[in-house]
Amino acid sequence: MADEVFYQILLVVLYAMFLGVRVYYRFVKPKRAEPETDVEERKAFGKAEAVISIAILGYFGSIILYLLSLSWFVWSQIPAYPEFVRWVGVLLVLPNIPLLAWIHHTLDRQYSPCLQIKESHSLIIDGPYARVRHPMYTVFIAFSFGMSLLTANFLIIGFAILLMIPFPFVARKEEQMMLDTFGDEYQEYMKRTGRFLPRMQKNNEEVVKS
Repeated sequence: MADEVFYQILLVVLYAMFLGVRVYYRFVKPKRAEPETDVEERKAFGKAEAVISIAILGYFGSIILYLLSLSWFVWSQIPAYPEFVRWVGVLLVLPNIPLLAWIHHTLDRQYSPCLQIKESHSLIIDGPYARVRHPMYTVFIAFSFGMSLLTANFLIIGFAILLMIPFPFVARKEEQMMLDTFGDEYQEYMKRTGRFLPRMQKNNEEVVKS
């Protein structure tokens, strides 16, 4: 079995690639020169957001401890962990890096880290949004879980699973905000798209996989 240091380096490299995309589109790519007016105020910080915050703190805190290779943290490593599961995690992670770039490219200047709608916002229904309403959340969930499998650490895996739970509630809140803003246009869009995964058609009937 490969040395644990190899997997730690691999984890850092994958996160550097992922964060590189995020940093570029959030801070490097030119933004609008003129300030925009909010059409919809930011949604209140609720229970789902609180759970996500706790999960993120626990997740990244555990990753830092894992990378530091502290002797007292070794207990959290899963014994006899199958090496192929680590590589399943890598395979789950890799496609989400270009997918994240595609999502940001599609959103362009309409990207916002907060649940709010600006005056210039229009409904995005192309690119990854042609089939899925919340592809960004799908990427976050799949990437975080894949990275947790790579570590073979049950605390990191546990926090990654905890991180998944609130996203449907956050997505519903966002969808209600979009319905309030775009009305029937968004209602029709919801009928032909899945929440986190594309709708699949079988026997001429749509099977929702969100």
